[in-house]
Amino acid sequence: MNKKRAYYYPVSIYLLVLLMVWIGSFFVDVAQMLSGGSHVNSSLLSAGGIRWAVRNALPAINALPWGIFMLSVVMLGLLRGSGLASALCRLVRFRRLSGSEVRAFAFSLALIVCYILLLYMSTSSPWNLLSGVSEDSSLSPIAQGKVILLFFGVLLMSLIYGYIYGNYRSVMDVFTSTADVFKFYVPAFMALIPASGIVPCLQYAGVDSIIGLPWDVINVTLYLLPFIYQMILGLIRK
Repeated sequence: MNKKRAYYYPVSIYLLVLLMVWIGSFFVDVAQMLSGGSHVNSSLLSAGGIRWAVRNALPAINALPWGIFMLSVVMLGLLRGSGLASALCRLVRFRRLSGSEVRAFAFSLALIVCYILLLYMSTSSPWNLLSGVSEDSSLSPIAQGKVILLFFGVLLMSLIYGYIYGNYRSVMDVFTSTADVFKFYVPAFMALIPASGIVPCLQYAGVDSIIGLPWDVINVTLYLLPFIYQMILGLIRK
């Protein structure tokens, strides 16, 4: 298997699936006409289908969860570049850490405990800084901003660990470690573009009314698979 080509398999597969959906929509449209029932144009290869695709392509791409995936990759880059991820893996395998690793891990753990306590205090009386004004806890700032709060927690732990352990000596080291991970996951981000059009095209073709699949679950699965594939690829080639 060619190493460079393997990185772009998800993009190629999603493009092929999208092409098959377009071609398949033509046959679904023909089958509807031959059935003799009420017919609604569902072919993506028709003039109406092409107009719909051009009109909805950019909104579908804009609807992708770019922010969550980018923050996730940044967090992964921080954990990997600082050396914290390696230390955590060794702890999980019950392997001993060096003295410098123990010192860096202790400082980063103390910091994250302080961060958690600060978040807890910010949701308690008398501050109520991040608690909601309504009884619905899902509408509170801490619930709606949980991803960015998690990001700041990972950022603080990684920076403290990296600088104490010695993997981070300057701000450029932080940027470089994150950029290296971003470069590795570029094919996964590219795969999101054709992935964004698969489910909308299936729905336009009327397949959703025929099969009745949970489209939200399918969308999330399509978005996650390229990143899971890249992660597995990275683990295999270490």
